[in-house]
Amino acid sequence: MASRHTTPAIAGLSPATFSGRAFRHQAVEWQYSQPGAGARSVGGRWNPPNSFATLYLALSEEAAAAELVRLATRAGRAVDDFMPRHLLEFEVKLDRLLDLTDAGAVGQMNLEENHLRADDPRKCQEIGEAAHHLGLEGILAPSATGSGVVLAVFVERLLPGSQLELIQTTAWSSITGRPDAG
Repeated sequence: MASRHTTPAIAGLSPATFSGRAFRHQAVEWQYSQPGAGARSVGGRWNPPNSFATLYLALSEEAAAAELVRLATRAGRAVDDFMPRHLLEFEVKLDRLLDLTDAGAVGQMNLEENHLRADDPRKCQEIGEAAHHLGLEGILAPSATGSGVVLAVFVERLLPGSQLELIQTTAWSSITGRPDAG
C-alpha cells in the first residue's frame, strides 16, 4: 500500500513526458500478448506482486543488456543460460510520468540513489503504488544496474493519445554485440 507520505510528495511534482524508443529483452518462448501480465503476478521493482500490470522497458539496447546481466547474476547463472532471447523495440509516447532521473524530484521525495538500486524493491514498490494510484502512466528511473534509464509503464493507466507500440522483434543470441539480423 502506498505510504501516506509518498503520495503527497509525488502529487506535488509536475508530471514528465517521454517520447521515443524503448527496449525489452524477453525469452523467445514467451509471446508478447498481455503487456505487464507477468509483473502483475510476480511483481517488479516498481510494482508489488499481485498488483497492477507493469511493462518494464530500457531506454537503450545497452541498458536492456545490463538488465539481462543483472537478472542472470541475481539468479546465480551465466547470461548465456538465458539465450537466445528476443529484443523487443517499442515506440513510446507518454504524457504523465514520475521522473526519478530528475535530482530535484528525487530530493523532494527524500530518496537516495541506494533506494533506487537496492536489491530489496519495497521502497520502489511503495513509490510505484503511489504513482499508479495518482493515475500516472509510469515511472522513468535510473536502472538498478547503474547503467542507463528504465521506464516502467503502468499499462492500465495509459491515457488517450498515449502510445506503446511494439515495432520490432529481433533475435538476440549474445549481448556482446548488436542483436542478430533477421
